[in-house]
Amino acid sequence: MRFVEVNLHVAKMLIDGWLAELETMNRFKDGRPFKYSKGLIAFAAALKNILHVSYRSLCNILSGLLPKENVPHFITLQQRIAKMDTPPPPVKKSLNVYSYKRTHIVYDKKGLRVLRRFRPNPEDFVSLKITIKPNVKRPIVQNVEVMDEEKKG
Repeated sequence: MRFVEVNLHVAKMLIDGWLAELETMNRFKDGRPFKYSKGLIAFAAALKNILHVSYRSLCNILSGLLPKENVPHFITLQQRIAKMDTPPPPVKKSLNVYSYKRTHIVYDKKGLRVLRRFRPNPEDFVSLKITIKPNVKRPIVQNVEVMDEEKKG
C-alpha cells in the first residue's frame, strides 16, 4: 500500500495565540490551572476530521507543533473534543487528503485550508511533514518530522 505525504503548515502567530489564550484563561482562575486552550482543542478536532486518524496519532502530530508540556494526552483530547460546545473551525478549501500523493493543510489568518500546492514563508509558519499509510479502517501515521528552513530551500 502506498504512502501519502501531508504537509501541515500552522502560522506561528496562531500557536503563540493558543499559548496567550491559555495565560488569559488562567490569569484569575482559582484552583488547578487550565493546561490546554480552547483554540488548540478546536484545531485538533478539525485536524482529526480532515485526516481521520486516531487520537494517539493526533497527539503525535501536535507534539511537532507545541512544547511538550502543552501537548494534551490522547484521552484528554478525546474527552475535550467530545465536550466541545462550538464546532471546530470550518475548512475553507477542502480536498480529500488521501486522493493525492502530497497535500498541504494550512492554518493561518485566512482559516483552515487543504491545498495541492503551497509555498510557506519559513519565518511565519511551523511546518510538519506527516507520512500516512492509508488504511481501510483508519489511516496510520508512519512519521512526523519538523521541516527545517534549510531543508525547504
